[in-house]
Amino acid sequence: MTLSPAPVRVLLVEDDLDVAAGLGAFLEPRGVSVDFAYTAREARSLVSHATFDVLVLDVQLPDGNGVALCRELKDRGLRSPVLFLTARGALEDKLRGFDAGGIDYMVKPFAPTELLARIKALAHHIPAAGGFAIRAGDFSLDPQAALVTGPGGALALNATAVLVLRRLMEASPGAVAREDLNALLWGDTPPASDPLRMHIYELRQGLAGAFGSPLIETVRGFGYRFGAGHVGA
Repeated sequence: MTLSPAPVRVLLVEDDLDVAAGLGAFLEPRGVSVDFAYTAREARSLVSHATFDVLVLDVQLPDGNGVALCRELKDRGLRSPVLFLTARGALEDKLRGFDAGGIDYMVKPFAPTELLARIKALAHHIPAAGGFAIRAGDFSLDPQAALVTGPGGALALNATAVLVLRRLMEASPGAVAREDLNALLWGDTPPASDPLRMHIYELRQGLAGAFGSPLIETVRGFGYRFGAGHVGA
């Protein structure tokens, strides 16, 4: 039996509901899974919580500009290729889109078949490789791959370590309270023992082995900070 290829996952950011619905109805039966966002705010939220093979961004959004949104997402570590949709096709408009990190540009009106072809070409030739990377200093965490990389090395993480390290790196150079980390891992009912201490210890050991430094500092009486070293346990 021949297995069907996995669908290409696309985030379509388009504030015209009729256009979005029409494109979705065309793309879905043709091997493209479409998620919709109608504002820049919705797009930020979806990209933060899911991985997409391609982002298709309308340039004009009700709460911002698609080019500015692309630049913001790329600065935050987005690696998914971005295709712009716009009614403006002047060269300077296209150059602004490319400068912001876009890969392709389609001027309205366009044939849905051409959009489909471009989406598939981008997905196949420029893989997203995990969506967002969380960065702090010279270190980068790929939550999807469960891998942290930095000068001279890389470290594979378990699921708990990914959650803890992501929270610490997002807050860096600030610190995160122990209570916040406990709530992240166990919700409103943390264990009676102190498993967080052991998780931090094991994470430090792994980081020290990979990078020569445990990287997680203890902020006495408060919690932990992602940094160049640590004090105590």
